[in-house]
This record gives sequence, structure tokens and C-alpha cells, in this order.
Amino acid sequence: MPALLAALKATHEVDKYPVLPNHVTREWLLDGDDGMAWVAEDGTDVVGHVAVAETEEDPYSLSVHRLFVRPTARGHGVASALLTTVETYSKLLRQDLFLEVLSHNVDAIRLYESRGWYRAGGYTAVWTGPEGTHPEINLYASPNNDRSHVIRLGAGRPTE
Repeated sequence: MPALLAALKATHEVDKYPVLPNHVTREWLLDGDDGMAWVAEDGTDVVGHVAVAETEEDPYSLSVHRLFVRPTARGHGVASALLTTVETYSKLLRQDLFLEVLSHNVDAIRLYESRGWYRAGGYTAVWTGPEGTHPEINLYASPNNDRSHVIRLGAGRPTE
């Protein structure tokens, strides 16, 4: 756990993910998903993490949580490998897969779109970030999803 927490701290310093600094904790990593999680390693170093759980809005859909890669490990396919893992998991369960991404995370959005994920909606968060603003959040759907099945994740004001 200390190595995973160190990777999360390094990610927060570069990307402001998670948005709130008080979420850079062991508790945030373990917070109530009741789902699955995977860790990416390079030798003995923890370089990435992803979790997936059923959505509250639809028990037949999964939501990706806490996908991050240590900044020094980027550019080597770690995030793609973690996404492939959750995509494969959702296929095995025959469940659609969604994720939320803050609009300022353009590198993450570029990765998702390059893999065929498509924007299925968006909203303005009801919570505020450290700057006192309400972030814009995009909902993305896996290219493997049934395109007629779209859910609304999160709490906020739709941007469409």
C-alpha cells in the first residue's frame, strides 16, 4: 500500500488527480467500491492502478474508478494495459463500462478517444475543487457497450 500511495501522490502533484488533496490517502483508494481493483507493476515498483465497480445508477453497468499512472511511468502503455484489463472484465460479465473524466485532463481524454471510447454526456459537478470552482465532468462509454444503453453517472447539472 505505501508504494501505491506514493504513486497516487506523484500523480496528484502533476495532474491534480484526485482533485481534492485530502483524497490522496489510503482511505480514498479503498473507499467503498465493492468492486475489483488492479495494480500495474514494473518490476517491484507500483506504477499504476484502476478499480471498477457496479454503478449506483444501473446494477448492469460498471464504472471505472481511480485510474492513474505514476508520471515517470507514462508513455509505456501502462494506462492502456489497465484499460484493457477493465474492458476485458466488463466483457466477461457482459456489462457496459463507463467512466468519468474531468475536462481539464486532456491527456486522459486523448487516450480514451484513441481507444474508441466515446463521449456519452457531461455535467458540472455540484462539489467544488480547491479553487472554489465546479469542475466540468465528461462521461465516456466503452466502445464495447451497447450504444443504445446510456446512463447518467454522478451528481451535477448536465452540460448538454
